Amino acid sequence: MNRSRSGRRRKTPPSKKLFHFAVFLLVILMAAALWLFYKSHLRPLLNRSKTPAAEPSAAVTTRSAPVSTAAPQTETPSPETTTADESEPVTSTVKMLCVGDNLIHNTVYQSGFGSNPWNYDHLYQHVRDDIEAADLAVINQETIFVQNHDNVSSYPVFGTPREIGDAVYKAGFDVILHASNHVMDMGIQNVYDAVDYWSDKDVTVLGIHKDAADAAKPKIVEKNGIKIGMINYTYGLNGFQLPAGNEFAVDLLENEDKLLADVAYLEENADITVAFIHVGIEYMIRPCDETKYYVERLVSHGVDVFVGGHPHVVEPYEWYTASNGNEALVYYSLGNFISAQDQLDRLIGGMATFTIEKTTQNGTSVTKVTDYDLKPLVTHTTNKTTAYSVYHMEDYTDYLGSQNFFVKMTTDQLWKRWHEIIGD
Repeated sequence: MNRSRSGRRRKTPPSKKLFHFAVFLLVILMAAALWLFYKSHLRPLLNRSKTPAAEPSAAVTTRSAPVSTAAPQTETPSPETTTADESEPVTSTVKMLCVGDNLIHNTVYQSGFGSNPWNYDHLYQHVRDDIEAADLAVINQETIFVQNHDNVSSYPVFGTPREIGDAVYKAGFDVILHASNHVMDMGIQNVYDAVDYWSDKDVTVLGIHKDAADAAKPKIVEKNGIKIGMINYTYGLNGFQLPAGNEFAVDLLENEDKLLADVAYLEENADITVAFIHVGIEYMIRPCDETKYYVERLVSHGVDVFVGGHPHVVEPYEWYTASNGNEALVYYSLGNFISAQDQLDRLIGGMATFTIEKTTQNGTSVTKVTDYDLKPLVTHTTNKTTAYSVYHMEDYTDYLGSQNFFVKMTTDQLWKRWHEIIGD
């Protein structure tokens, strides 16, 4: 007889329960294994392929410590594992211009009598553009100024009207050399008056001093980030003596201890040292033994540029090597800038130009002289008192030469004489 099914579920046999549990556990274990594989292998690979490489910092070198392939390094490298890049070199320059003796004879200062007040702008009008274009323009003021026009005088004891200084300043000169053999022509008070005259003008005065403190510290002019140390000494005072207690007023070559101490100070505190030395034999177109002595002495102690004056004629220039191997640019004499001397050689002057270049990299600076030259000048006047002026020889014409009051000349004669003195 058949019995009907009851509502209760039949019990699963124990063997089948074990089988189902084993399958479930295997699935769980496989899922866990897959997750661990993804986490430790697949996900890093996927992330690495999507993360852009970090750009190297401008402040560090492009070299860095090794990076593990298991975990990409995306953070900024630590300072301990990098080194700073070498900085780019920074170069600055100063263009210097130097002219010779501003020798003010009577006919030169008479050329400014026709105006009220006296005016001498005409003396430098044809070279003014060059003076203004220079970063530092230097002139040797051969003759000392006087305040009172009644004291204006010429050779052999000079007294120069201050209006000459006004024209020098308006022309654009930045550095005034006063240590010359004529600086004491009108007495010690006029030396001090000259210091006072320049004191309210934007110029640097070399070679004379109002007090011992000023004399004790040589001048350093900073221009375009370059410290230029400068000194100006003269061989003598034409027989005049500095009064007792005023020995500091003029820098004299006979005080060699001070001379070399000044150079040592500038070598320590400036980027470059320039010496303006009033020495030599008048009208001699080659440097004398005394000039050569001071060139060797100063260059061997570190002077980088030597500019000579006093002979009233141009002498050659060269790159000089001292006995100890030091080198310097040497202009033995720049001759007259302007004067009333009436010989051809004394009407020819020189305009020295050179560039001082300073390069700084990683805290170290190197300063050197480059692009040096000497340009010829000519003093011109059509009579004793009018049309006085300085010309570049390249701008001077045969017509002007034929009108020159002192020497009738052609441009061929001028250039021939220039090359005979200076060379090709």
